[in-house]
Amino acid sequence: MEERLTYRGVENTLFSHDGIHDSQTHLAAPSYFYQQLLQEIELSKRTGETFSLIRVIFKPTKPKDQVLEVKISAADILYFSEALKDVTRKQDCVARVGLNECVILIRAQLSNVESLLNRLLDAKNLTVDNSLKVSCSTVEYQVGEKALTILNRLDAMSLSTR
Repeated sequence: MEERLTYRGVENTLFSHDGIHDSQTHLAAPSYFYQQLLQEIELSKRTGETFSLIRVIFKPTKPKDQVLEVKISAADILYFSEALKDVTRKQDCVARVGLNECVILIRAQLSNVESLLNRLLDAKNLTVDNSLKVSCSTVEYQVGEKALTILNRLDAMSLSTR
C-alpha cells in the first residue's frame, strides 16, 4: 500500500489508499477511477452509450480582510466527501484525484449531467458551513476519444461557480 503526503496542516496528515478507496475520504482512489474510466470507454465503444465527467474543485473561502492562506482541515475534506456522495447516485464513480479535487464519472444523458451539475453548485452542505467554495466543470465523452484526451479536455474547461 502506497503512502503519500497530501495535506500539510498543523497535524501533517498522511493518508493512503488500497487502490480502490481513498482512506481519508472513502471515495474512489485515483487508480480505481482510471480503471473505471478505461472500462467506460470500452463499454461506450461497444454500446454507443455516452458518459460524462464532472470535475469538482473545493477551496477554502478567505475572508476579505485575511492575508494568510486558509488551510482545509482533514475534517472538512471528509465532510465534503460525504456531502458529495449524498448528492450523487450510487452508480456514479466519485473519486478524489487531488488534495482539493474530485472527479465524477456519470453514465447519463447530457440533460441529467447538467441537472447533477446544478445540484452540485447549489448544494449548501458541500460548502461545509460556507468555509469552502465549490467550482465545477464537465465534458462529455466523444466517440474514439482516449482516456488522457478526455481528462485533458476536462482540465482545460473553465470552472463555473455560484
